Amino acid sequence: MRSLANMGAIFELTRWSRFCYLVPGRASVRRRGSNRFREALDNFEDMHVGSLQDITVLDFSHALSGPFATMLMSELGARILKVESPGGDHFRPANGGATFAVVNRNKHGLCVDLKHPLSGDVIARLARAADVVVENFTPGTADRLGIGYAQLSALNPSLVYCSISGFGSTGPYREFRGYDAVAQAMSGIMASTGEPERPPVRVGPSMIDMGTGMYVVIAMLDALRTRDATGLGAHLELNLLDSALSWMSQGIARYSQTGQVPARTGSALGTFSPYQVFTGRDGLMFIGVSTEAFWGKLCTALDLDVIDDPRFCNMQARVSNRDALTALIESRLHVLSNDDVLRRLRDAGVPCAPVLDVAGVVEDTHVQATGALESVHDPVCGDILQAKMPIGAGVTPTPAPQLGEHTRQVLLDSGFDSTEIAALIDARVVIADA
Repeated sequence: MRSLANMGAIFELTRWSRFCYLVPGRASVRRRGSNRFREALDNFEDMHVGSLQDITVLDFSHALSGPFATMLMSELGARILKVESPGGDHFRPANGGATFAVVNRNKHGLCVDLKHPLSGDVIARLARAADVVVENFTPGTADRLGIGYAQLSALNPSLVYCSISGFGSTGPYREFRGYDAVAQAMSGIMASTGEPERPPVRVGPSMIDMGTGMYVVIAMLDALRTRDATGLGAHLELNLLDSALSWMSQGIARYSQTGQVPARTGSALGTFSPYQVFTGRDGLMFIGVSTEAFWGKLCTALDLDVIDDPRFCNMQARVSNRDALTALIESRLHVLSNDDVLRRLRDAGVPCAPVLDVAGVVEDTHVQATGALESVHDPVCGDILQAKMPIGAGVTPTPAPQLGEHTRQVLLDSGFDSTEIAALIDARVVIADA
């Protein structure tokens, strides 16, 4: 275990951020300013494996929210010990193995049967040496397995323990299982997404799972900083519904003002127009006009003689006449190629973009030029493209572990000798990769 005192170099960088633009591993660094800044930057560059390099995370989580959180911590240098049951994380085969490969990269994998009566000593030794524990069982399950906060913090009072669930540990829904789509459905997100005359739709990526994982990391960093000052651990509780509600906060606030439920508007944003996906001559594109200045630039760039049309004279009028405006704009778009439209709008400074599918993203010149995607060999999936996370040092990730791949080494590091490990394997308390 450790303090986060060596993060001082990063904080110094933050103080002097106006002198430097830095995305580790992908962007250039301009060195200028004071000697203190240069010293801070040198110290940062010496921290090759990240500011959490001495933090050990005991990760009992499965599926997506917890593994995504601990993967992000690994990007900051934390050592992640992924503990799986003999059956393995049930997300291992999901999405052809790609999901597991992405959210469990950079981790050490060990397999422990938490229901075996002899597993307690294994977990106790791991917990005493850990800084952080993450679990996302249904509330009460961790306690029944002997890995709850009360049990592990009694062994290690400085432990920062995080529980992730669908609905939290209190309230009438506390025992319900948590799923991303369930949180979308119960938070208003799903009802706000889709076309107005069609049923609600799920947001494509599992944003609630991954967003909760991000909140977990923020809460963990806060708790670790507090531990530096007090020496005390903490029990953090985060849940999917709270995360989803936080992203519906604007819609909820507006409803409290008007009593009106926000309508589904497809790709459009209800408060702005034109601000949506349009059908061009060669495909789909997004155009976003959120200010009167953008409206004038759009009309000039596309040679639209409607600047004085009373139907479109201000934002409220354009929102009220959205359908007529959409038809007018698309009639103009069909005369021009998509490339010509995008060039005109970009030259004018109007927000716009082609609507790319995954193949288009992979082939995009900017994505390729910035190295945002990296080919990584995975023993199960083969060579796959992995997105570099926006945080951390941007180093090439190591593949997700096979079931029990690092069990022997982790137990050796935890003080078990070879004879004890062999006995644990023979008794099926743990499973180790041959």
